[in-house]
Amino acid sequence: MLDTIIQLLKDASILVSLFTLVGCIIQRKSVNDTIISVTKTFLGFVLLFASARLMISPSLHSFSDIFMMAFNVKGIVPNNEVVIVDAMDQLGPQFASAIALGLIGAMALNLVFARFTPLKYVVLSGHHVFFMVSCLTIISLLHGYSMTISAIMGSVITAVWCVVSPALLVGYCRRIKNVEPLRVSGDFSIGQFGSTSYMLSGFLGDKFGNVNNDIEQAKIPNALGFLTDKNTSTFLVMLLFFVVSSAVAGFDKVQLIADQHAKHHAHINVVLFLLKQSGLFAAGVFVLGRGVNMFVEELIPAFKGISDKLIKKSIPAIEIYSLFPYSKNAVFVGFICCTVAGFITMLFCLTLVYP
Repeated sequence: MLDTIIQLLKDASILVSLFTLVGCIIQRKSVNDTIISVTKTFLGFVLLFASARLMISPSLHSFSDIFMMAFNVKGIVPNNEVVIVDAMDQLGPQFASAIALGLIGAMALNLVFARFTPLKYVVLSGHHVFFMVSCLTIISLLHGYSMTISAIMGSVITAVWCVVSPALLVGYCRRIKNVEPLRVSGDFSIGQFGSTSYMLSGFLGDKFGNVNNDIEQAKIPNALGFLTDKNTSTFLVMLLFFVVSSAVAGFDKVQLIADQHAKHHAHINVVLFLLKQSGLFAAGVFVLGRGVNMFVEELIPAFKGISDKLIKKSIPAIEIYSLFPYSKNAVFVGFICCTVAGFITMLFCLTLVYP
């Protein structure tokens, strides 16, 4: 019996589900709502691992083979969800449990720091907390620290950044137009940990921009509107990487890789192979993101319910995607600029023989 309990508590999905259960009890949710919340949290973690193992990993394995053949360099496809879930899968359940404990610890410490310091920010984008705790835990482990110490370091550093990071951006958030629904309860900030780059963008905008030129007033060609959809843009960017790498490697050589990856090593059309691999990656990222959202959507209300009772005048640090419906042109232009800059930087890394 004791062994069974220990094995359950070692599992990340069980740990986070238990935290959701505690949050539901504190908020005095009904039995029905509690069962739904806990189940969705658990299923979110199941989706997380299933999408990485069954969809994303096979696609990235194919891409890696083609990319290595084409450029003879080691390349990676950076994606928060994929990297963390792959690490949790390869390093085992003990590491996954350390991350789950670090996640809960970081969210709890965020409340403590917001309660007892002048920085009253409470991060409501839990998956970013999840990613940062995961990365810090991995880095600490690689530096030789124990699993427990790594989890503690990850949670403490993340919690500190949970109150500092939004403070860097709240001034710029106050100047964003047409987001009144987000200001119903007063100030808000961004709960995403790339805040230093956002702050730099705001600073450069102040220096070189013109507040009278609103990008939302510009006319974006309808023919390019599909790029604003995250799933479509992910598929097209991945397809572009596959096609370019295949063209450099030679489609005849890619055909051999396609046949190796096909079921029973059957012959498969190389164009169909590239389309399916790109689609597999994009669909995997979508399912994985849905899994993250499922458990975050249940964690956050429990988390916020606790913070509302403990912290007066707390300021929510929200997910940056919350701004997208109010800033469609900005999202589109940002995506184009980011993609172009990404390609330029990738070429620069190749010249330096970096991944």
